[in-house]
Amino acid sequence: MAIAIKVSTDHAALSRKLKQSVARYPKAAVAGINRAAAGAYTLSVREVQADIGASAQKTIRRNITLTKATADKPAASLIAFSSKRERIPIYEMKPTPRTVTRRRPPGGVRYGAQRKLIPGSFIAVLESGHRGVFKRFGPRIILTRGKSAGKKGQRIDELEGPSVALVFSRKKITDKIRAYLKERVPQEIARAFKFVTG
Repeated sequence: MAIAIKVSTDHAALSRKLKQSVARYPKAAVAGINRAAAGAYTLSVREVQADIGASAQKTIRRNITLTKATADKPAASLIAFSSKRERIPIYEMKPTPRTVTRRRPPGGVRYGAQRKLIPGSFIAVLESGHRGVFKRFGPRIILTRGKSAGKKGQRIDELEGPSVALVFSRKKITDKIRAYLKERVPQEIARAFKFVTG
């Protein structure tokens, strides 16, 4: 699944004079579109981060792409992707505790802006050095990997939150991005024309 927001000169807020200038100076129009789209990209990342209470933007930035406008295609787009690997790790959502403890945290790890509790979860560091929030699943089996190979134990899985696209698609976020673009697209295009025409 992918959620997209288009940024173009096909905009009700553009004045008649500005629309005439778009046809006359297409490169300036493209520059204005791309400046507005870049601002919308930054806003998108911040809004998704604020909504889920994330401490890092790494996963969010990896899964929202900005396709710039060109003279041949004077429209930019913001696209948020959604699939298994695009889900936001719980460890990036301000978990507490945040460090490995000798004993499992009482009740489990809390995370996000609302401090949700995941019963039985804990912080762990894998042999690769990867740190995350994990939980044990399934029956006890003979483990075949890591320091516990040959011993009985449960498998552990890293826990993940919602996908970036799911958060991006929330109405309060898309409405804010569209309101931003409604104001900024005409401003940035007019600014680009002013620079070109001097």
